[in-house]
Amino acid sequence: MREFSALLASLAAMAATPAIAQDTSGNFDGFHVEAVAGYDIVEISIDEDVFGETLSDDQGGFAYGVAAGYDVSIGGTLLGVEIEYADSGIGIEDSYVGDLLGSEVDIAASLDAGRDLYAGIRLGGQLSDRSLVYVKAGYTNARAKFSMTGTVDGETFADSASATFDGLRLGVGSEFAFSKNAFAKVEYRLSMYGDGEAEMDGENADIGEIFEYGDLNRHQIVLGLGMRF
Repeated sequence: MREFSALLASLAAMAATPAIAQDTSGNFDGFHVEAVAGYDIVEISIDEDVFGETLSDDQGGFAYGVAAGYDVSIGGTLLGVEIEYADSGIGIEDSYVGDLLGSEVDIAASLDAGRDLYAGIRLGGQLSDRSLVYVKAGYTNARAKFSMTGTVDGETFADSASATFDGLRLGVGSEFAFSKNAFAKVEYRLSMYGDGEAEMDGENADIGEIFEYGDLNRHQIVLGLGMRF
């Protein structure tokens, strides 16, 4: 938290420097670090084949993290690589009573989102010496914790597991350079997960099959403040 506060203080000081005293050439080149925060939505849908009807639910919360990357700008076109570590406060709870794949169930389940890793590339174009628009794509790996209690055909159970999900992230954003060393950005990204692994009682299991019966997506709108070196 101390490092996060120091980063924001440094950015505020650089942003307050008069624009007339700053050289705006090369504003989008080089190594950068940033803090990001925004709104996070996890969206789950389950196909009709599972419950006899299509079910969907979504839950929003606060997302926050840090990122780093390296950009090269040539003739107003930017190519960059970036990595990000983020976390989320999202939790989803739901229950179901009825038939589930031939069994009578009465269950209550919860999902708590955890850390979210990303590595990818971005491609952008400068609108001016200070402004940039870009698109991005890359690999994302998210962690979540599940818990479930209830009965299956009259038998009581209680289980919990942690899981990681692999997927593709796509995004679009805009960046503004206060100077060569300070910038702000706004970004929308969509993460679509298609594979996963769960850990329960010390054992790992591939859970990629669940994506044959539903979808797990994530929508995020974030603001970023960063320093470039």
